[in-house]
Amino acid sequence: MDFEFDEEVVMIRDMMRRFVQKDARPLEMPLFNQGELTTEQEDDLKRKIMDQMGLWAVTVPEEYGGDELDMLSACLIEEELGQTFVPVDYGDISPVLFACNEQQTIEFLEPAVEGDRRPLLALREPVPAAPAPRDVSGALAPDAWQTTAVAAEDGYVLNGRKLLGHKLREDDFFVVFARMPTHEQGVTAFLVEPDTSGLATNGALEIILQDCALPPGTVLGEVGKGLELGTEFLAHAQIKMGARYVGIAQRLLDMSAEYARDWVSLGQPLALRPAVMRMVAEMAADIHAARYMVYHAAWLLDEEEDARHQAAMVRLFTAQMVRTAIDKTIMVHGGTSYLEKDPALRMYRNLVPDAAMQVGLENSRMAVANHYLELQELLSDD
Repeated sequence: MDFEFDEEVVMIRDMMRRFVQKDARPLEMPLFNQGELTTEQEDDLKRKIMDQMGLWAVTVPEEYGGDELDMLSACLIEEELGQTFVPVDYGDISPVLFACNEQQTIEFLEPAVEGDRRPLLALREPVPAAPAPRDVSGALAPDAWQTTAVAAEDGYVLNGRKLLGHKLREDDFFVVFARMPTHEQGVTAFLVEPDTSGLATNGALEIILQDCALPPGTVLGEVGKGLELGTEFLAHAQIKMGARYVGIAQRLLDMSAEYARDWVSLGQPLALRPAVMRMVAEMAADIHAARYMVYHAAWLLDEEEDARHQAAMVRLFTAQMVRTAIDKTIMVHGGTSYLEKDPALRMYRNLVPDAAMQVGLENSRMAVANHYLELQELLSDD
């Protein structure tokens, strides 16, 4: 069993590591103070990814215009990007766009792969004032969505609100997911231009759809099957997300170790306290285990093996691991009061909302349980 990376893989990892340390991390304080990067700062990062490093759209399959980087290398990129909370766009576009038809490919997919346009997925919705008791996921559960798409004589009419979370740029377009009138009709995805009549934005917070009329050609994939888009790439997404969580946890571990060594309390460094030693050791062990879970699952995909089961376990374990790492880092630093003093710790804690984490974790639990308990067979027997 060979645990050594190929020379090319190491080169890609080291190149991204230098980029994070030299170009991304210096923008953390400006991002924290301003709430967002300037357009010039975003463009500068993107230009370095594209022109200097040649890593733009490297994870996109060749048939859609990308370089189709192997999964292990993609995970090393994600792991390094997890070491900063500055958002870095390297053209890892959502696989839902791979369902574009010929005309949509020209208008949306190809410009996205080339870096000329940016797709923004509009999935989440503002949390309702009184969510249903069974809606543990807040606004992420499709059953709770208020945004609807009703068939009209010349297309569809959309009404509702979606969370945005990005400041708009001239080259943006939306992939809006909306419920059809009845549950049986499912969810449909639409490609929507930001200047469409009936669409407005509330700063960088929300998309507001009010009698927004869309022609039939804006439907992405099939009507009622929006949530099935890109599912063949679900394992890839879960594993890459796991790699990102490993990077985040590693940064938190490094922060905790540095703080424990440098901070002196009652005449001795925090690092000498058994409770701190225990938390740091447990974080390190969890990160090591998570990292090699990610690498193994990535290797399986590169070997063209079925890695759906391993990907679900990666998603489950790394999500729990990073939340535990955040909690332990806060404790090492003296409790929640320290969040006001450390921008990195505060930003990392807010990177993944608890509600969003809950949906992913529950889906992963069900996938893993189904693998071992053969739930589908038991349900069919009933």
